[in-house]
Amino acid sequence: MEEAITISVGEKKTLKPGFMKWFGIVYCGMPSENTFSLSYMETAGYQGYALNVYYPKSMSKIKIKNIEFNVMSVTPEKITLQQIKNLSGKNSF
Repeated sequence: MEEAITISVGEKKTLKPGFMKWFGIVYCGMPSENTFSLSYMETAGYQGYALNVYYPKSMSKIKIKNIEFNVMSVTPEKITLQQIKNLSGKNSF
């Protein structure tokens, strides 16, 4: 398992860096006391998109792009994630 990372609201973390492609997440906080939100972002050249994904606070594992994470803790200000496995076999963060 990888080291746990903490992401504050609005902070961007790279999942896969690249020259012309980039994948990452942004912690968007908690729109309600039982829900948290992550924005998955992907770019290729000058084009890109972002998806806001909402999870129940009780969720202990999430999957983003082929990477599985343990959700260690969630507060309105920050989230702590620990990578379980990368299904593509490549390192992230």
